[in-house]
Amino acid sequence: MVTNMIQLLQEYYEKVFPMPIIVVTLCFILFDIITGLLKGIKCNKLNSTLLRQGLLHKLSEVLCVVGAFAAPYGLQQMQVDFKLPLLEGVGVYICLMEIISAIENLCEVNPKLNKLFAPYLEKLKKKDDKDE
Repeated sequence: MVTNMIQLLQEYYEKVFPMPIIVVTLCFILFDIITGLLKGIKCNKLNSTLLRQGLLHKLSEVLCVVGAFAAPYGLQQMQVDFKLPLLEGVGVYICLMEIISAIENLCEVNPKLNKLFAPYLEKLKKKDDKDE
C-alpha cells in the first residue's frame, strides 16, 4: 500500500515537474557557456560587451524553457484543452542548437577537433545559408 502510494506520488511529481528535461536543457546551455569562455580565453577575445550579449542570449533561452514549462498550466487554468509537448520541443531545439555551438567553440580551441567536425559544420552552414 505504501509502495503504491509512493509510486503514485512520484508519477504525479514527474508530470507536474518534468525536471529531467529542464535539467538537461540547462546543462547544455551551461556547456555552451563554458566552451564559449574557453574559446574567448584561447583567442584573447574576452570582452565584457560580448560576455554580456552572450549571457543575455542564454537568459533568453532559459526564459523560453520557463515559458514552455508554464504555458500548458496557464492554458489549463484558462480551460483551454490543448495538449502539445511544448517543453519537450523547446528543450530538444535548444539542446541541438547548444551542442552545435559548443562544437564550433571547441573546434576553435582545438585544431584536431576542427579536423574531425569541420566537414559536418560546413554542411550545416551550407544548409543554413540555403534556408535564408
